[in-house]
Amino acid sequence: MSLVTGGRSGEEVDGPEGKPDEFLEQLATELNSAQLLRARMERTAGGAWVRVVNPKTGWFSERVMCYPDPLADDTLCFWWEWGSKIGRVDDVRGCAAVIARVLDPGPEVGP
Repeated sequence: MSLVTGGRSGEEVDGPEGKPDEFLEQLATELNSAQLLRARMERTAGGAWVRVVNPKTGWFSERVMCYPDPLADDTLCFWWEWGSKIGRVDDVRGCAAVIARVLDPGPEVGP
C-alpha cells in the first residue's frame, strides 16, 4: 500500500470526494495562519504532501499526506508519514490542532 495514495491510482483518489492536493493546500494554509508552524506543499512524481516544521526547533518536522481511509468508506483523511491517521479532511482546523500539538516540544503544564 502506498502511503501517498493508499494503494489507489491518481484517477481513483481524485474521485468525486475531491482532490487530495486541494485539501493539503488548505491544511498548509491553516497551519501557517497561526504562525506557530511553517508548512508548505511539496510534490514529486510519487505524490504530494505537506512538510510541517516547528521553527522554534528547526528539527521538529513531519510530512502529512492525504489519501482515502479504507476502513471508513474511503473517506479522504490526513495521515502522518508513518501511517497513523490524523483526521478527516472535512476537519482541517482540528487536524491542524493535532499536528501543532505533536510538533510542540514544550512541556505541558497542568495542575
